[in-house]
Amino acid sequence: MEGGNRGNDKDKVRHVSPDRKANRTILLRTLLLLVMFGILTFIPLFGKLYAIQIRDHEMYQEKAIGQQTMDNAVSANRGQILDSNGKVLAMSATVYDVILSPNDFRKLQNNWDERYGKKPEGAKYPRPEVGDVSAGLAEILGLDPQKVQERMEKNTYYEVAATRIETEVADDLRQYITDKHLSNSVLLVPTTKRYYPYSSLAAQVIGWVNWKNDNKGAYGMEALYEEDLAGKTGRVVTAKDGDGKEMKYSFQDYYDASDGNTLHLTVDATIQYYCERVLEKGIEMFDVQNGGFVIAMDPKTGAIKAWANSPNYDLNTPWTITDPVLSEYLETVKNDPTAIESAYNEALGQAQNRQWRNKAMNDSYEPGSTFKSMVLAAALEEGVVNENSTFYCPGYYVVGNDSISCSQKAPGHGSQNLAKAVANSCNPAFMMIGQALGAEKFYNYLEDFGFLEKTGIDMQGEGNSIVWPRSTFVAPSTQQNTYLATASFGQGFQATPIQLITAASAVINGGHLMKPYVMESITAPDGTIIQQTEPTEVRQVISEETSARCRTILEGVVNGGTGKRAYVPGYRIGGKTGSSETVESRRGEDRTIVSFLGFAPADDPQIVVLLAYDAPKRSSSGSKLTSRGYYISGGNMAAVMAGELLSDILGDMGVEKVYTEAERAKIDMVVPNVVDQTAQIGQEAIQNSGFSVRTVGEGNVVTDQIPAGGAVIPSGSQVVLYLGEEKPADLVDVPDVRGKTAAQAQEILGQYGLYLKVSGSSSYMSSDAVVASQTIWVGTSVERGTVVECIFSDNTMVD
Repeated sequence: MEGGNRGNDKDKVRHVSPDRKANRTILLRTLLLLVMFGILTFIPLFGKLYAIQIRDHEMYQEKAIGQQTMDNAVSANRGQILDSNGKVLAMSATVYDVILSPNDFRKLQNNWDERYGKKPEGAKYPRPEVGDVSAGLAEILGLDPQKVQERMEKNTYYEVAATRIETEVADDLRQYITDKHLSNSVLLVPTTKRYYPYSSLAAQVIGWVNWKNDNKGAYGMEALYEEDLAGKTGRVVTAKDGDGKEMKYSFQDYYDASDGNTLHLTVDATIQYYCERVLEKGIEMFDVQNGGFVIAMDPKTGAIKAWANSPNYDLNTPWTITDPVLSEYLETVKNDPTAIESAYNEALGQAQNRQWRNKAMNDSYEPGSTFKSMVLAAALEEGVVNENSTFYCPGYYVVGNDSISCSQKAPGHGSQNLAKAVANSCNPAFMMIGQALGAEKFYNYLEDFGFLEKTGIDMQGEGNSIVWPRSTFVAPSTQQNTYLATASFGQGFQATPIQLITAASAVINGGHLMKPYVMESITAPDGTIIQQTEPTEVRQVISEETSARCRTILEGVVNGGTGKRAYVPGYRIGGKTGSSETVESRRGEDRTIVSFLGFAPADDPQIVVLLAYDAPKRSSSGSKLTSRGYYISGGNMAAVMAGELLSDILGDMGVEKVYTEAERAKIDMVVPNVVDQTAQIGQEAIQNSGFSVRTVGEGNVVTDQIPAGGAVIPSGSQVVLYLGEEKPADLVDVPDVRGKTAAQAQEILGQYGLYLKVSGSSSYMSSDAVVASQTIWVGTSVERGTVVECIFSDNTMVD
């Protein structure tokens, strides 16, 4: 039984074969899990790699480059600014920044210690000590030694000790670095600095480079043409080690700097100098309180030949106030015990802004009688007046309920033709002319002459006029009649000086309104012309014939009219005087703007100038005179200075003087030198030069003369020749000839052996002119034969 059972059990044991399908399923699941886990694990990694390699590639590349390389800028040379004749008005030159490397200095000390520390007596040079080096650097650079030492003790490789030091100082510093073995510890990094060789010349036109801020142009042409002048900065890229030090022999890549372009201006430096000189001369002479301006323009093209403003400043030190009036104002604020702390800084900022402004373009003013030139042109063009028209002036003109005075009080100018009315600058006559034109046509010419829009000159910050809207000006009303009447003599509205001279040029150049401009051309460093300005006509305002008639009538203003102080023998000059009221003067304050708008030669104008002085100081409140006795008017102030200016400009332009017979008898002439000549030849030479002659002595040879050869005195004056006799060596005291006519002054000076010379224009030939000032002060001891310059004025009520 048992044996049988065992056999049965054995039969019951079965071999179960593995389930391959299940195993495969498990394997697939495992692999799937592994794949999913791997994907989930590597997705962030892939994302990071994507960000590094693709999305943020440039950022990480820049960081790597920044860590591995040193990038130094190479300054481009800023382009020059030249005048119309090629004179350099602005230029850049190499200067140096002084960089300290305190860490390198300590390494220098460590190297010295390692080499000479045990045997200092064998050292080839003393150990560099921070105190000694700081003191030496401070002495050369003009710095505080303590502050230099503080920088030298910092834990850096880069400390700026000084900026923009001149070449001479840099040479001294290089020698010091060599003597003290300070290479790599004190570095000179070349950069550029803007220089203005003529200092304040044409300051408001040129502008300046603001090196304290962004090293870009500030104001004027420097700012307007920044992109053209600046050039493109270059780069030197070198490798650096982990400490940030340059690896000088490892890697270097150089990117050339591109120099800026050259700016050629229409401004003539010589004419600019004449304008600035006459402006400052008049400001001092007439005690002007608010500066002034002069614009000189080529009337045929619109090219600006000069542009002077006062107050002025030195382009090399633009933050410094140099104007006497502004300086006095700042000193008053500074010393005011009641002023708050910020008052001085605020006043300084205002003063700086005033000197930087181009008031002849930024600001507007009531042009006064200079505007009558445009009214004359419009009336002639429209045919409402002609040379035979007559006007009666009783000293006033009634408009509605208002009685408007003439500068010539009752009985006024009386009856006068058109040319005489213009020469007299008669307000009633021009109010009649304005009425004849009518408000609509008058306003049309305001627009045609450019008074309703900016000129578009290539300068920054051009202002605009302040004029009534057309609807207000032309609407029939009593007030409208007043607007038209006052506008007819240049009051009640405002224009910028650049608008005024541009319109005046159209009056005299054949009727063409030209767009004014200052930039002649721009050239690349190789001389290639990149841009050039061509004269641009805006519109034809009046005919050639009308323009010619205007020139003739305006020449009469200078030949005997209110502008007679601008008369210069030998030159034909035309123009118009102006004495402008201001908002302040209507409030009872003492502020009048005196001006003169002149052109020459009158038959073919080559130059037009607008000269104005803002607020000559009155001797007392309500007085018409300055403390020096000048009558405050355009004719007595601006005209006399404009005559001198035009004479200088025409002479520089090569325009020869052509004298009439009457002029030739009274002009200033140069005395010839006849010393060592025979008596006969000497006398003939003096007489042939237009002088009378008196001899002292009985010799046959001229041994001396009074005045000396080369002196400039009026023709007809007496020259004394000494024939063997000694010339008097005693000194004489200059007499006071102020208030005397030309004949009286000449006689008085002659009694002392002195000679008269007229300063400025030669309007002294008018019998009513008297000496207003003399260049040699009364009582000054001088040699006989000395020439005394005098300025004449007639102190009459000229406009």
